[in-house]
Amino acid sequence: MKIIKEINQDILDSDICLIPTMGALHEGHLSLIEEGKKLGLLTMVSIFVNEKQFNEEDDFNSYPRPIEDDIKILQDLNIDYLFIPENNYIYPANDFEIIDSGVLGTQYEGSSRPAHFDGVLTVVNRLFQLIKPKFAIFGKKDAQQLFLIKEMVSKKRFEIEIIECKTMRESSGLALSSRNLLLTDNGKEKATLLYTILKEVKKDFSNSRELDAFEIFSSRYLDIDIDYLEILDLETFSKPIEKTDEYIILVAAIIEGVRLIDNIEFKLEEV
Repeated sequence: MKIIKEINQDILDSDICLIPTMGALHEGHLSLIEEGKKLGLLTMVSIFVNEKQFNEEDDFNSYPRPIEDDIKILQDLNIDYLFIPENNYIYPANDFEIIDSGVLGTQYEGSSRPAHFDGVLTVVNRLFQLIKPKFAIFGKKDAQQLFLIKEMVSKKRFEIEIIECKTMRESSGLALSSRNLLLTDNGKEKATLLYTILKEVKKDFSNSRELDAFEIFSSRYLDIDIDYLEILDLETFSKPIEKTDEYIILVAAIIEGVRLIDNIEFKLEEV
């Protein structure tokens, strides 16, 4: 494994599969890497804690950064490149494009985290410009992020295929997240209720297409600070209509001061 801070011509002349991360690697990240290795291309993992997607300085500063542990994990996985760029390489002074995530970027997760998705798209755009990968792999846990990235790839006509990988969970159902490291054992136990809520909303949705999921479930789980709980059309990421075939339920909550998100996809006949 080569650890690099800048992209050279040898990389640009190669077919690369990119797995972008902010580090604090867990089994979810490892599943993305294993999926990438199946493609038979050179595999690159990037680690860059992107300050532009954080809304609060304390959140950025407290984000886990176990870089030595991450390096050891990646060495054992035998990837080809670990890209750990400096901030001024990703964001040279006044010489990069700030991406506007549009109306969707201000909704749901974006409503509570203004400009968050602008920051996400800006850094992903920079990574794509610098590395020019053939494939890029993302997990489905950050569903709104994934939707916006695919939308950007289409609009900018990047010749990059986006591969989506399912959310990895602990046996309790808790979605794997680097932020889980910030929770106490009690907090992690509370966090498992997010997946319970998603499954209950999915079940109840079969009885009423007009279900106000947030009102019902935020009152049922009083010890969890639920930010939003929404049922959307998976294809459009907007409110479901009569012709909606596939749905996604999004949830975000604050537990022990840690923001957690999760989602579940389904078709109505599966409910």
